[in-house]
Amino acid sequence: MPLIPEKISQHLQILVKTHSLVLLRVAFGLIMLWEVIRYFLEGWVWELFRHDQFHFKYLWFQWVEPLPPPWMTVVFLITGASALLIALGWFYRIASIVFFILYLYTFLIDKAYYNNHFYLIAIIAFLFVVSPLHHTYSLDAHFGRVQHVDRFPAFWLWLLRFPMTLGYVYGGIAKIEPDWLSGKAPGALIGKGLEGTFLEAWVRLPSVSLFYGWSGLLFDFLIPFAVLWKPTRKIAFLSAVLFHTHNYFVFSIGIFPLLALFLTTLYFEPDFPEQWIPQWIKQQWSNWYCKKRKKSLKEYNLYPSKGLVSVLSLLILIQLVVPFRHLFYPGWTVWHEEGHWFAWRMMLVQKNVQMLFEVKNPDTGETRYADPDDYLNVPQKLKLARNPDMILQYAHYIRDLVIKNAGFTPELLATIKVGINGREFKYLLKPNLDLSKLTTFEESYKWVIPFRE
Repeated sequence: MPLIPEKISQHLQILVKTHSLVLLRVAFGLIMLWEVIRYFLEGWVWELFRHDQFHFKYLWFQWVEPLPPPWMTVVFLITGASALLIALGWFYRIASIVFFILYLYTFLIDKAYYNNHFYLIAIIAFLFVVSPLHHTYSLDAHFGRVQHVDRFPAFWLWLLRFPMTLGYVYGGIAKIEPDWLSGKAPGALIGKGLEGTFLEAWVRLPSVSLFYGWSGLLFDFLIPFAVLWKPTRKIAFLSAVLFHTHNYFVFSIGIFPLLALFLTTLYFEPDFPEQWIPQWIKQQWSNWYCKKRKKSLKEYNLYPSKGLVSVLSLLILIQLVVPFRHLFYPGWTVWHEEGHWFAWRMMLVQKNVQMLFEVKNPDTGETRYADPDDYLNVPQKLKLARNPDMILQYAHYIRDLVIKNAGFTPELLATIKVGINGREFKYLLKPNLDLSKLTTFEESYKWVIPFRE
């Protein structure tokens, strides 16, 4: 049985113009270059990736650690340089591999810095590694390092449409729950985002919260298909511009709105950027670009090998299945957060948290407090407040510090109360639960108090 049905395979082999993929390559490279520059300007390279501080770990990647300061600086400089080379299409294959490895490395250093759009970038970076985007309108093609082509098999266009489609549609699926559909979650989130402004009271109105909830859900579900379909394309893309612009000003989500808009343009016709370029610029570009590059060969085939198709199909299947793993865990995912990661569960909850960590000597009964302010940076504290798995990691970190410095194994007790989407505070943990007795990555639904209204 063929891996891809025959009719679909024939469609994926149709040659389409490369302009929209060139635009994505250039935009992605420049946006990621700006992201690296932003990390330097904000001081995040040295503040967030200090090798001498505690970092929250991903399961199976506990071994990933930041390098000493000079080397982390080098890592980010090389990441930025490789992003620029991707945009230019110069030494593209090497640059895309280097960018993917270094970006994945920094992504895995600390779980507290996880964000769905960082995960999206990692996926796109991997797809760039295997995609032949340097074969068209690139310095590699200009200088004859690779064969230039004006058309790609449609396979590559649909492959690079996949990540943003996944984010949109699965983001919509995640919103199918009572707190979102009733307006409780969107009202709390938007209200927090506009806290202190004259709009705060307005967005918390039930009718406004309901509008945000249902319009956001429908937007996520429909936008990829509405932009693909010509009759609704213009109004759908305009709504995407308004949606992402709104999110940029209300929430602190960095480069994602701009990146999402460029990814959304992939749903347009493949040659749409060419229609926007004045003829005289096309002529000047053609005179320069065509001067050295090799001519296209009609028989030059850039359709992926069967082996690569198999690998990509498996990865796509994993991406389609993994976000549903939370359905196998008892309880409310928003409460215990098990199954939340890598599932496109974006902007679903506003949590208010009260925390108190106690370190108790079991022999003397002496108790001291482990204030997260003394051990964690700001992003880490924000994530600690809402993620039980990080609460457990933090408790084990404090336990190990006490063992190392005081010579005894303490009891780690935590009094944590959480208010979800405007609800009253509820206890997250059972009284006198010694967190040091749990395994580091023990599933949180097993040891938090089940949520009840």
